[in-house]
Amino acid sequence: MMSAEPAGNWWGRARSAFAAKPQRTDLLAPDRLDTYGPAIQAALPLLLAGLIAFKLQIYMDGDTGWHLGAGKWILANGAVPTTDPFSHTMPGKAWTAHEWLAEIVMTGAFRLAGWGGLAALFALSVGTTFHLLAREAFRNLSARWAVVAVSIAASLLFTFALARPHVLAWTLLAAWTVILLRAREGRRAPPLAAALLMVVWANLHASYIFGFGLAGLFALESLIENPRDRGLLGRWVAFGLASLAAAALVTPFGPSDFLYPFQVSGMKALSVISEWRRSVPLADKLFFICLAGLAVLVVARWRTIPPLRLLLLVGLSAMAITHARHQMLFAIVGLLVVLPLLDPRAASRPHLTPVRWFWPAVALLVALRVAIPYQFKEHSSYPLSLLAKVPDEIRRQPVYNEYSQGGPLVMLGIRPYIDGRADMYGDDFTFRSRAINRGDIVKFREDVARYGIRWAVVEFDDGLKRKLEREPGWRKFAEDKHATIFIRTN
Repeated sequence: MMSAEPAGNWWGRARSAFAAKPQRTDLLAPDRLDTYGPAIQAALPLLLAGLIAFKLQIYMDGDTGWHLGAGKWILANGAVPTTDPFSHTMPGKAWTAHEWLAEIVMTGAFRLAGWGGLAALFALSVGTTFHLLAREAFRNLSARWAVVAVSIAASLLFTFALARPHVLAWTLLAAWTVILLRAREGRRAPPLAAALLMVVWANLHASYIFGFGLAGLFALESLIENPRDRGLLGRWVAFGLASLAAAALVTPFGPSDFLYPFQVSGMKALSVISEWRRSVPLADKLFFICLAGLAVLVVARWRTIPPLRLLLLVGLSAMAITHARHQMLFAIVGLLVVLPLLDPRAASRPHLTPVRWFWPAVALLVALRVAIPYQFKEHSSYPLSLLAKVPDEIRRQPVYNEYSQGGPLVMLGIRPYIDGRADMYGDDFTFRSRAINRGDIVKFREDVARYGIRWAVVEFDDGLKRKLEREPGWRKFAEDKHATIFIRTN
């Protein structure tokens, strides 16, 4: 008979297996693809940008419409709105148009070449983002594994690849993280000039707040590592203050803008907005596979992972689990933070010589996207052909619409009942709109009377559609496979 293994010995053996020494890894070992490393490093982000420009449907979210409407309003009025200029339900209510710079850029691209011009803008942003990610991946890994790492990040990010400001912010987030990591690698503070990124970022997207947290964490790590180097500490403090001044003083809203992301994250209505939902294994398989892989890495390399880097990775994971939209932070920052941890020899690996054709190829891609007519595909949030049938005298009257359809209405100059600015409409109104969509005809009747609603556009499968088909005083005006328009007859 075999003798019983001593209790607890299995754990020691498992721990020894996972705690393999870093030098045993072959992630940096040359392979056949390394011969073409520079070309692959350039071609990969170009391919991903091409998918955004010509393949993926980036207009699947109604928010694109109200961002275009906001950009048009800002350019026409020469100011950033501080109250709602669009809806017929909340006119004059305080509104923080914190993405105003992105909205101007988006509107400029749209005016230049319509939907194709807008797609070109986002393709440029995606190409630049993955250029930064690929450069770091190929610096830290062999070509084969670098392609795998970037492809996984792309698969996570492309779930959120929509024509909205957050995609433009990907480039800034990647650049900011690389700057901080390079500073720590060189045992120095970031250059003061890098603080100028905050001038753009703070006016483009609220994710700049995370950038401050990231800088603070790396500054603390530097202080712990070099407690007596007052000069280094002073340079980190100077960088932090310069970044803070850039974000607080060069925005229309001033220091109060710092509170906005926290106010939004505390809303109860986030639970009914898909991108703010909790990540779950059934819907987010790849994310949880990556999470499991990260856990294995931590167990295997726990002795060599700096404590604050571990804290950052745990924080990114928790944020992404709590709100699915934070998988974007997990993909970009998580990848860049993990790469140097995979092999300690990476810091000494020489950089690949960049190919000269990358940026000309990006310019050609953008030019082709602008030149080739864009085939816009309508769907339930963008029933543009159906809305075009509504006479002007009806369009000028108060409308009821579903949450995601509000953006296109704003874009067309129609004052919506609600749109994607849930932060302005508030929890109660957003929940009320959702109840009506599901078929609460009593609440619908109340709002018809309260706001003088004369027509309604509803998605084809909304519960309200079935109720309005039987509701006295309403008739079906037009319908297609995406939506239905009803007009009030009394």
